[in-house]
Amino acid sequence: MESTEPEELSLHEVAEILGVHYMTAYRYVRLGILPARQKGRSWRVDRSDLETYMDKDEPRTQRGEADWADRFFNRLLAVDEAGAWGVLEAAFGSGMTIPEAYPAVLSPSMRRIGDAWAAGEIDIATEHAASEVAARIVARLGPRLARRGVRRGTIVLGSTATELHALPLAMASDLFRSAQFEAIDLGIYLPPDEFAAFVERTDGLVAVGVGVTTSNQEEALGETLSAIREVTTVPIIVGGNGVDEETALLLGADGWAATGNGAVELVEMLLNDANV
Repeated sequence: MESTEPEELSLHEVAEILGVHYMTAYRYVRLGILPARQKGRSWRVDRSDLETYMDKDEPRTQRGEADWADRFFNRLLAVDEAGAWGVLEAAFGSGMTIPEAYPAVLSPSMRRIGDAWAAGEIDIATEHAASEVAARIVARLGPRLARRGVRRGTIVLGSTATELHALPLAMASDLFRSAQFEAIDLGIYLPPDEFAAFVERTDGLVAVGVGVTTSNQEEALGETLSAIREVTTVPIIVGGNGVDEETALLLGADGWAATGNGAVELVEMLLNDANV
């Protein structure tokens, strides 16, 4: 019976086919331009991935218009933290800012990882490993977003008691800090009363954000919003695609945003409206 296993090529074979130096082929892999996986101490490339790469019309050295999200996803899938970081550094070198990289590179890559797991294309261990790589990279990016100057108030961010994903909250917190807010990230698995108690004792509070990326959390979200509403009058927003805007508003939120950048813009709008 003919094997259905994809033919795997070494980097030396890839370099020969492309007519480039071995180190150039290695750079393509580490920058996520060419999908590859590590086996032992060597990198292996599926022939089908190489053929797809060779069929692309764009120049191989293209920078400003490169598909950074696709490159970053390739390195996450290979659980290659150094390579994923290298992709971001190349993107920043092309002119992308860190706040732009969150929605343009990290978020879509993480969605693709989740979709690949849901479709049975990768196992749960790979999904977890890729997520941990992304989390460590966000932890490295966060301090770069801190800015000097007068703070615009404190935002407390947290989740419901049933939320599963912490990374979107961490990214949203970074984006709020970049916008000159103090941001406190309480993380996931938060009982409503504990969330509300923290909000009540926070000085300088100007808004609260509840992250909901996991679906079927309407009951938990309603309990969380109700508890927070009892202790504060500041705007409360919901972020994430675990619920839609109509549901978030019906459950008691003052607004809903799909992304971290959208959450920052929403809070700024609500605060401006309150000051008019």
